[in-house]
Amino acid sequence: MKLSEEVKNKIIEILDSKEFMSDLYEGLDPAKREELGQFYTPADICITMIEKFHTDSLANKNILDPTVGSGNLLIACLIAGADSDKIYGNELDAIAVKLCRKRINRACDILSKPHIQDWQIHKGNALDSFCLKEFGPDYRQKLEQHYLDEQFSLFPMLSKEQQEFLKEVD
Repeated sequence: MKLSEEVKNKIIEILDSKEFMSDLYEGLDPAKREELGQFYTPADICITMIEKFHTDSLANKNILDPTVGSGNLLIACLIAGADSDKIYGNELDAIAVKLCRKRINRACDILSKPHIQDWQIHKGNALDSFCLKEFGPDYRQKLEQHYLDEQFSLFPMLSKEQQEFLKEVD
């Protein structure tokens, strides 16, 4: 996909603005960020990634960022023409999920696009394919069932780790 200079400049203008840079890591623990390898995607990298997409337009395309972080790539996609109801994100850190939702909706306001639904950006592990293909308002229930289905016990119980994970899904 070839982006116009106008779109590239708009991506840089919005993502590099003080408003968007100021809360890029808001509430995220620096030690946990380092442990998880959480680093934002700069505007120029977002542009390069979008230009690698094999399409002429992002309109009406489903776009998933499997490790969405605070949302820069999806925000850049919105600026490049993606529909707000067709962008999705998956993130391991619950605080980053909330931050991403907030930042994407702020971008939607700037771009006069409808806000996303909370379930479009959800907490999940990108190494678990379930978290990359199940999106919808009933995600939490489907994820809990997924955990139970993968157990081999006659008395399915969620592990403490799975229980903790589910506490933060919403």
